[in-house]
Amino acid sequence: MKLKKQFDVLLTELNSEKQLGDDGIYGFTSGNETQKVEIDLRKSVALDSYSDYLETLRFHHSIPVMDSEVDKFIDKLPSDGIVCDVGGCWGWHWRKLSAKRPDVRVVIVDFVRENLIHAKNLLGDRIGENIFLVHGDATELDFSNNVFDACWSVGVTIHIPNIEKVYKEVNRILKVGGVFIDYSLNNASLLRFICDLFRRDYMIDGMINGSFYLHRANKHNIKLLNKVFNNEVSVEFSEIIFSPELGFYMSGKENSFLGKIDARLTGKINLLGLLAHQQSLRVVKS
Repeated sequence: MKLKKQFDVLLTELNSEKQLGDDGIYGFTSGNETQKVEIDLRKSVALDSYSDYLETLRFHHSIPVMDSEVDKFIDKLPSDGIVCDVGGCWGWHWRKLSAKRPDVRVVIVDFVRENLIHAKNLLGDRIGENIFLVHGDATELDFSNNVFDACWSVGVTIHIPNIEKVYKEVNRILKVGGVFIDYSLNNASLLRFICDLFRRDYMIDGMINGSFYLHRANKHNIKLLNKVFNNEVSVEFSEIIFSPELGFYMSGKENSFLGKIDARLTGKINLLGLLAHQQSLRVVKS
């Protein structure tokens, strides 16, 4: 009951301080000027219409792998837990939330309002019930201190040059004991070698086609997260079979058998990091 009251306080804060637009999205932001090019690019992409969101997404992530990751994440949340999805884009990770954890609330924050409109289309009547959309910036999360039980982020810090600002903001809004999981592109040495061998692109750090910044996770990310949270950071590797770099998308499709195998391969074994498309960092606020 106490946690439920805490969410009521957060909802009151949303309603009082962040104007609810006619589109069902709270707040507004002009975005980070250092990422203006990327914001404009993502706005142009978001203006496209999609008849099947999951069919589009399967070329960017293994849906079975990420569904498995979400299940593990929400299973460990407290009753009436509150989650902040930092840079949640279309919000597709939470499409099964009502069936699996109807007591949990998720606040999705994204700096492109058009992305949140897609989230509203994809998630339907769950918006305003147990999922809430906020137009905001990951480097300046407009919430009070110590309000979220957990924070979740997928593919966000890879595009932000100053990730320390994101980590500090997440640490600030998390309650003590709250968990943060950050999914990033993995710097896979064997996969990089194969790409070089077949002359396929494998960017580690820099500007993609002069458009936006990309940075694959490395030891610096771990050290920085450890410094900000002053706690041990655990590392896992996932999407081992799924490999956009090599054009392997077969395990991306929802409910695919190969995707379910891929989900089982997720783990902390360093050898997995030689091929894994994705790396996740997990830390608890102390």
